[in-house]
Amino acid sequence: MMTKREIYTILKMTASYYDQFVIDQEKVDNWHKVLKESTFEQCEQRLMYYAAASPYPPKLCDFANKPAGAGRAIPNCQETLEVLWQTDKQASNEVAKFHMEKIRKILGIERGS
Repeated sequence: MMTKREIYTILKMTASYYDQFVIDQEKVDNWHKVLKESTFEQCEQRLMYYAAASPYPPKLCDFANKPAGAGRAIPNCQETLEVLWQTDKQASNEVAKFHMEKIRKILGIERGS
């Protein structure tokens, strides 16, 4: 469990790597709410890896413990093919007529009788 002092130390380290990173009391409090269940060593290690790879200051989510299954789901080849080959349903005649009339009204087009 991390203390606010440890959070401040992580933020101070971050500020030493990134000049544009600003520390204030609100940031310490908010980061503590999210990171209090992490350990100092975990956050320090994440910061080291992050700083070595990115020229931009980290966000809170770069340090937070992510639950299993969190993040983006990447489809496999079969799922991708299914999405690519889906055919869109045709709109009913009533829906098409309704929207065509709406477009004509917006464009100021009068339909001849």
